[in-house]
Amino acid sequence: MEPETVSATLQHFLDHQGLSPAFVLGRRWDVVAWNEAARVVFGDFGQMTTRERNAVWRIFTSPTHRQLLVDWEGNARRLLAQFRASCGRYPGDPRLTELIHDLMLRSPEFRAWWPDHEVLGAPEGHKTLNHPQAGYLLFEHLTFQVFDAPDLKVNVYTPLDEADTPAKLSQLLSERSSVSRGF
Repeated sequence: MEPETVSATLQHFLDHQGLSPAFVLGRRWDVVAWNEAARVVFGDFGQMTTRERNAVWRIFTSPTHRQLLVDWEGNARRLLAQFRASCGRYPGDPRLTELIHDLMLRSPEFRAWWPDHEVLGAPEGHKTLNHPQAGYLLFEHLTFQVFDAPDLKVNVYTPLDEADTPAKLSQLLSERSSVSRGF
């Protein structure tokens, strides 16, 4: 199967979300596109391997990502239930089978929870993160499907005023642009 990509128009949409971290997940839950705000909040996707960019792999194996998520267990269980629902759409997919196998070996929580068979859609809601530089960040999040590419899921995190989240994101982005300009 060909690597998943996003259209120039979808990337343009992501890039114009300003302070809202936004990224696109492919059918196997790999982050296939992102904006700068997502990079400063969730990590430098461009420096990660394909496996490290997988949302399910990251939530269950990355200590950094585990620390970022306030209520890690609740987030991990919800993501696993959503992942299980999408796996049902692609029975026998060899890369999904390999990912599940590797997670069973690597993560005791994944191994314990996978047999639960809980299935969920991708709800909208609130998310609280504890960023290593910025501290607590509060967001509303929304996931939607791309009409012309239904295997792609766009995730947008809109910063809430609580915890001074917009100002903290502005600071993170300005620090990042200073570094990239060589200051």
